Amino acid sequence: MHGSFGLAEQPVRRVIRRHNDWTLKEHEVMVSHWPDVEAIRHILPHRTVRAIRAFAIRCNLTTSRHVWTTAEEAKLRKFAAEGRSRIEMARELGLSPGQVAGRLSNSRIRIAQRPPTSSRNPLVNAVRLRAFDLKMSLADLDRSIGNRRIFQNAAGNQKVAHIHIERAVRALGGKLAIEWCEE
Repeated sequence: MHGSFGLAEQPVRRVIRRHNDWTLKEHEVMVSHWPDVEAIRHILPHRTVRAIRAFAIRCNLTTSRHVWTTAEEAKLRKFAAEGRSRIEMARELGLSPGQVAGRLSNSRIRIAQRPPTSSRNPLVNAVRLRAFDLKMSLADLDRSIGNRRIFQNAAGNQKVAHIHIERAVRALGGKLAIEWCEE
């Protein structure tokens, strides 16, 4: 009785193969052709791409975990102290930005803040640099003069009104004065 289960006294039941059971030959095809999903799909036309990817995950074919070395972590700490972005760090280390972000979070490494970018207005630059020196974020500076994003958006071509500069100077503990040049 090929394809049947059961003893002589019990009724014979037919073996029904489920679609999500993978044979040993299908497994061998997966291991030998991974990660070329199209080749696997061509060899196993009865399997969907989603099923192939799900089975690859179950076989640990997809996840390759990066093990951080001491030298890599030292470079990461150095880059964070310099204030580099996660994308720059990832490019230097040959990793993805997600891997770098995960390691920064896991190791509790904080990226040092960089000075704000300069704008065309020297008064705005002075206010932004003073806030940076006081370790005050531009969002905090904007909150201290009102709930608008005046200095956060001032790096581009946006014009900042003198009233906002005057309020920011007062909030940072400074004094705005006009000095006339005598010739």
